[in-house]
Amino acid sequence: MKFTVHKSEFMNKLAPAMGTVSNKNTIASIEGVLIETLEGRIRISTYDMNKGVRAMIDAVDIEREGRYIINAQRLYQTIRVMPDDELTFDIGENCNCTLTCGKSTFSIFAIPGAEFPNLPELTTERGFEIDASLVKKMIGKVVHSVAEMDNRPMLCGCFFKITDDALELVSCDGYTLSICKEKTEIEKLGRDMAGEVSFIIPGHALGEITKILSEDEESRVRFYLSRKHAILRVEDIVFFTRTIESEYIDYNRMLPRENDIFLTVDKERLLDGLERANIIAEEKIQGSGRSYVKLGVEGNSLSLTSVSVNGKVYDEMDCTHEGNDLEIGFNCRYLINSVKAAEGETLRITMKGATQAITIEPYEEDEKSSFYYMVLPVRMNSEK
Repeated sequence: MKFTVHKSEFMNKLAPAMGTVSNKNTIASIEGVLIETLEGRIRISTYDMNKGVRAMIDAVDIEREGRYIINAQRLYQTIRVMPDDELTFDIGENCNCTLTCGKSTFSIFAIPGAEFPNLPELTTERGFEIDASLVKKMIGKVVHSVAEMDNRPMLCGCFFKITDDALELVSCDGYTLSICKEKTEIEKLGRDMAGEVSFIIPGHALGEITKILSEDEESRVRFYLSRKHAILRVEDIVFFTRTIESEYIDYNRMLPRENDIFLTVDKERLLDGLERANIIAEEKIQGSGRSYVKLGVEGNSLSLTSVSVNGKVYDEMDCTHEGNDLEIGFNCRYLINSVKAAEGETLRITMKGATQAITIEPYEEDEKSSFYYMVLPVRMNSEK
């Protein structure tokens, strides 16, 4: 196999594929990138048996066709330091790959493409098309609540719900709940897409999805749904991942409906205070675990306090408060993540008691966009 491509274009397609290369497998083919010549173009594929990427690259020239696998990390590191010029791959029958770019030459070992694992079926008509930048933004607002490990598999993913004119994303890790909903133009593709459609994408795939989604408001992404996979197509890049085959939790039943303490606070001022409190709250002292941040609401004042054996932090800020006074404790990082993901200059926080969840919502309602965060408190020690 011998072909020539532009280095910059090859790297632009290889970079998002690196996130789906296995680095915990003893099988060389899973740690590699499959490179194929295909009808005057070059196709690269990576696949870690759960998620993968396929991308097409325009070739400057194809002298000999072929299909080979090259270790992805070694290939990426090699091409990255080569000059920005035309890049030639020359793989002989002995599977030795010579990379030439300008006056630089590298030699890398390749293996036959037949050893690459079979990819899942990536052709289906059932799907929808939507604004790519919107999906990227919405994932960023809920990804912090996806559980990394949980005996309930659905919590290790993000729940997508599509209706005729809205996309809703939900995540829950057992301690926080995040809901983001946007009304937008959704083009349904194929049959069986009428009404409401839902699926769960694993948390480990969300970061790779945001890498290939553009922030350009004109960019569109197509989601296709097969029996076990979600497939995203953005121009010449295809990303696919196994979906989590489970019913999602009934999150609407979890929402607090009797909170009677209402707080309005400046988002940036609250976030600054939480970041300061977190310096103390995240200290780990000889395996004793992290501390917490205590929120105190009294009158039109909100205080933040955190104590560890090495120090103490206290911060106070103005707020608008309705209802009883309250002291309540939280894992500071959970609270920071939810406040940081929220939009708007002013937030509305509702509470009930020291052992019940609080909610964080926008102060001003938006007809097209809404977010909702719920955070469970921690039990406080009486001496703190």
